[in-house]
Amino acid sequence: MPSWKEKLHPSRFEGMSPKMAAIVGYVCDEQFTDPAINELVITSDGFVLAEHVGEVGANTMMSEESDLLRNWRNLLDAAGLTPEERSEAEAAYRDHVHSFRVA
Repeated sequence: MPSWKEKLHPSRFEGMSPKMAAIVGYVCDEQFTDPAINELVITSDGFVLAEHVGEVGANTMMSEESDLLRNWRNLLDAAGLTPEERSEAEAAYRDHVHSFRVA
């Protein structure tokens, strides 16, 4: 049976953008794009910035946090994850995406 990481692999989703493939790769500790993402940061005002491998600092504007969360949740829904797999994927997202938002 495939793991949650295998179920999220970009090759399973024909319409996945290269940007989303890079994000998925980062969360899954895999490299699906070149350049790969080395860090994702949510700024205090809700924007998502990426640091790519070989760069210094999160210099690439990716999206707004709300867009990222919507796309991530839609992907998890489309992937057919079990409740346990979804929990693991959500935990990996929380571990990888660093937020500076004020609660």
